[in-house]
Amino acid sequence: MKLDKTSETLLVFMAVLVIIVTAYYVEDISLRNNVSLEYNQDMSLTGVRLSDKVYSTCQKVKQWKNATDYGLQFEFTLYNNEKSNISNWTIDMEVPEDAEIADCWNAGATIRDGILTLTPLSYNSAIPSDDQISFGYIINTKDNNFAPTMMHLVGYKAAIVSDSAIKRVIYIAFVIWAVLFVGFFVTRFNLRNYREKQKTDVKIILQSMNTFINFIDAKDPYTRGHSRRVAMYAAEIAKRMHLSEDEVQNVYYAGLLHDAGKISVPDAVLNKPGKLSEDERRQIQEHTIAGGDMLKQLSSLRGIRETALYHHERYDGKGYPEGLKGESIPLYARIVGVADSYDAMSSNRVYRRHLNKDEIIEEIQQGAATQFDPNIVVYMIDMINDGYVNVVKMETAEREEGSRDFHLTEDDIPGVYMGL
Repeated sequence: MKLDKTSETLLVFMAVLVIIVTAYYVEDISLRNNVSLEYNQDMSLTGVRLSDKVYSTCQKVKQWKNATDYGLQFEFTLYNNEKSNISNWTIDMEVPEDAEIADCWNAGATIRDGILTLTPLSYNSAIPSDDQISFGYIINTKDNNFAPTMMHLVGYKAAIVSDSAIKRVIYIAFVIWAVLFVGFFVTRFNLRNYREKQKTDVKIILQSMNTFINFIDAKDPYTRGHSRRVAMYAAEIAKRMHLSEDEVQNVYYAGLLHDAGKISVPDAVLNKPGKLSEDERRQIQEHTIAGGDMLKQLSSLRGIRETALYHHERYDGKGYPEGLKGESIPLYARIVGVADSYDAMSSNRVYRRHLNKDEIIEEIQQGAATQFDPNIVVYMIDMINDGYVNVVKMETAEREEGSRDFHLTEDDIPGVYMGL
């Protein structure tokens, strides 16, 4: 399943976050298990501190008489004021030779050769920095005056976590990730608003243009829908030429308005079935100049005026109104010129019936490098052969009762070229 760009970007963000979090915990576990040095210290249990960093207190809580000996209960608190944890600790202290363990809590206990050894349980295997742990035991012994006076601590000081340069890098990476993540959503939100506004602007422009070309269509029933078809053919040519989305959009607009000047041509001349007089032909040809003059103020849409003015120029320089030649003819005008000629040949006109597919292809090929730009002709012929032109005709066709059944709406054309 192919994901859209937003989903792909979110997956990348989540993957990076997983990497950062994983790196944090790997580094944290590594540091906490990294031993910097062995901790080996004797600690007095009589109230005298041999060190203010690590020390212990002892309290004889209870004593009682058994049948053959005494029961003695002791409780201890071990303080760690170091800046690092002390892990995997063990404590040794001397007890009477006859002493036996009766009970022990918060530690494991064994006695061997008069040495009682305490070991941590799973939950207190490390003595946290600036913290403490408590434990205790009960022994049975014949010495009712026994009290421990010294314990020997062996452990391992872990590396100081806050000193990790790698962790600082991870923190910075997370901050950068968070900024980019928030920025992504802010950008998406702004882009969505911009595109909604852009779509609204496109609709307004198209509605205005379509209103205008409806006046042109009303003058000549034989060319009804001509401007829309030319616009769609021209935009598809531009798309196949890999022009930018903005250029494809402008080519579409240029196609819609290329015949704007026809509104100045008298209906009697425009719809005359017979041969035109020289004066009538001049009036027809001057629709390009009239269109160029009408669209002078539409300078914000690049190429629109030039297309209306020059779409009847010929590649060999024998066209009108200025006799421009080759690539001196603006690109949009060359594209619309080919699309305009195709639609003229494929549509019924007042003076003739439409040509068939083979006749049209032959005419266009013969006009390559004379009437038309040969590089653009290639795309037009491809569109004829692959059926794209037939789709446009069906989409813009009118039913007998005069209503249009559009499947390609103004949201699709030319919005589809804009990626909307």
